[in-house]
Amino acid sequence: MVSLSWRTVLCVWMLSSSAAAWSTGPSSFNRRGFLQNAQKVAVVIGTSSVSGGGLLVENAQAATPKNEKNKIYQPPNSLVGKVMVITGASSGLGLESAKRLAAAGATVVMTTRTTAKADTAKSEVQQYLQDRSIDNKDIYALTLNMDDLSDVRSFPDRYAKVLDSRKIDVLMNNIGLISQSREITKDNLEKTFQSNHLGPFLLTSGLFPLLNRNGSRIVNVASKAHQFAKVVSTGKPGLDMNNLDGSLSYGLDGWEAYGNTKLENVLFTQELQRRADAAGCTWLTVASLHPGVVGTDLWKNTALAKPDNDKFSLQSFASGLFFKNTLTNEEGANTQIMLATSDTSGIKRGGYYDEFGQLVKLDAFAQDQVKARELWDVSENLSSCKFNVA
Repeated sequence: MVSLSWRTVLCVWMLSSSAAAWSTGPSSFNRRGFLQNAQKVAVVIGTSSVSGGGLLVENAQAATPKNEKNKIYQPPNSLVGKVMVITGASSGLGLESAKRLAAAGATVVMTTRTTAKADTAKSEVQQYLQDRSIDNKDIYALTLNMDDLSDVRSFPDRYAKVLDSRKIDVLMNNIGLISQSREITKDNLEKTFQSNHLGPFLLTSGLFPLLNRNGSRIVNVASKAHQFAKVVSTGKPGLDMNNLDGSLSYGLDGWEAYGNTKLENVLFTQELQRRADAAGCTWLTVASLHPGVVGTDLWKNTALAKPDNDKFSLQSFASGLFFKNTLTNEEGANTQIMLATSDTSGIKRGGYYDEFGQLVKLDAFAQDQVKARELWDVSENLSSCKFNVA
């Protein structure tokens, strides 16, 4: 059990009230306030693992009005015959996405870190379908460990053994983590960078030949935490190519490193779409998004772990205060499901969407084409792959 002081409770109140403000409208003031308070809370209580989520939309063309909270987006059309690969699907937004996409008839391929988690996730999706009297037997769960690049490289072959020649209609790069302390993987790379950016980059490269040339999408779950990213030498916002491994500055109990990877997700999305367009790949739509603030299971290893309602403690009080103002997994998964299933005519290729389904005009540092190209080249080098977009 994590021991919380009244000072910590005050900080949690700052974060929870900001989360509530963030959920009321797409104002940049609300977002900035949440991010600033999140930094303060992370420093005071120490955050080891967080995730975001939360978008309320009807379709890609129109966002749900702010006051229609708790609305759950459902795919507008049958997805029978569509293959959708979702990373990080053992819990949270990935698992919720798998459930709703499967309910619409999609062939769903979930990835999890372990076989045990794969079995559990598959069972949960099957139970979800059974509870709704939906018959869909095309549910698969495969292991995938982003912390091991050899495992990532082997995934396309393992996918092919299970799905044979079936092409992928949607690749949802949903996996993500934040680590309080800087860790090094077996590939001698910083863990947050590898798990959140380099692994998904390598996976996307490996699966690219398997994408459906009659129309497919890549949905990258990013975050407004990309605003944490800074150039260490100047303190100005942007991607520091000399600090991809967090060796110069890890910052804010991992929030800074996390923010760097979320900016990398945004830049990767834009660069991939540019290269696809240049290669004449009119069949591909790539988009990224910020989901919002969601009470996912990834908070369980932090001081904001969900409260024990059977007894009062500062831990339970602070947790209850925070989770009162977060979105549920059902609400939080709306964005990525919308981008995966709504008419592509309403989705801007290479675009970034906010928690209300609205296309966001990003700051200049989040549209830096030079940095995006540099990041692509470095990613190919570090992952020992040549990403051929054709």
